[in-house]
Formats: sequence, structure tokens, C-alpha cells
Amino acid sequence: MKTYQIWSEGFAATGQSGTAMFHGLAPGTSFIEACKRFFKGDPYYNFSTNSHWSCALFNNETAARRSFG
Repeated sequence: MKTYQIWSEGFAATGQSGTAMFHGLAPGTSFIEACKRFFKGDPYYNFSTNSHWSCALFNNETAARRSFG
């Protein structure tokens, strides 16, 4: 099983903004499985879009910083 980094993209909405954020590391046979394990029980994780608080999730910092740094 591989260990994946979990990053969320930055955002700008309703007058607030934030940059990409590192959440942590999780094991899985795929990135989506690792996210599912990491965010188990978290009400802000959406499995169908693989997002957290509506921010897309990525397995590397560079990709996560493409939107809003």
C-alpha cells in the first residue's frame, strides 16, 4: 500500500480566501482511498467529488497551489 500526501486547493469566496493546505499523509491503494481513510467521519468531506469544504483534493503541493496559491 502506498502513502499519499493530501492537499486541498486554495479558495476565494464570499470575501474570504485561503491558500493551499496540507492535511496529512494516509495509506491507500489509490489516492481516493487514502482520502476516504483520512477523512473518515469528517462531515465536510465529499466522497463523490473527492473534496473537503468544496475544495478539490490533490496528492501534491504543486497541483494544489495552481488555484489561489
